[in-house]
Amino acid sequence: MKRLLLICLILSAWSVCYAVDPPIEELRKRTFQLPLKCDGQTVMVTFVRLRGRDNFVNVGIGIYGEPAIDTATKGRLVIPDSVVAPDGKKCYVRAVRRQAFAHCTGLTEVVLPQTLCDIGDQSFLGCTSLRQITIPASINVIYPAAFRQCPSLRLIRVEKEDLFTIFSDIFDLETVEEAILMTPAGKENMYRNSLVFGLFRYRMEDFDHLK
Repeated sequence: MKRLLLICLILSAWSVCYAVDPPIEELRKRTFQLPLKCDGQTVMVTFVRLRGRDNFVNVGIGIYGEPAIDTATKGRLVIPDSVVAPDGKKCYVRAVRRQAFAHCTGLTEVVLPQTLCDIGDQSFLGCTSLRQITIPASINVIYPAAFRQCPSLRLIRVEKEDLFTIFSDIFDLETVEEAILMTPAGKENMYRNSLVFGLFRYRMEDFDHLK
């Protein structure tokens, strides 16, 4: 029964993610770019305002083959919790859309905002230099293949202290066997029983967030 409920929740989340995408013309009208720093260099990042909720933005337009940044970008990119849109309004970053950073082979780390709810499918696909990622406590769902083809990924820190929706194929087998999964203190057993995180060979608890 629990497995059936989990499958239903996953299918429901999938339908919400993919059934509401508006036409591309409408998406582009709500798209803007802002400069962010990446290891001292300025990088233009694409943001899209949410329809009907213009105080929230997604990173990336969510179209296959259209990443949020130049794929030649190298180093450590920090995405802030909020940005200021061209009209001067403060917007909170809600999601990383599909393929937002796909094939950005020079990225070594992307610091995700503490306001982030969704990590889209294939969002970090092919980030061959990505070494670590921190999944913030605000996360609600991670979609398929989010971190596939990331052979350098060796540290996944998860800050969420309760269960959230996660698809079964977000990591490669190599990552599951070689990377360290760092979970919140006291939550290691919960993650061990997860269908995805329970597959990791190396797990440890993170006590730093208690300081």
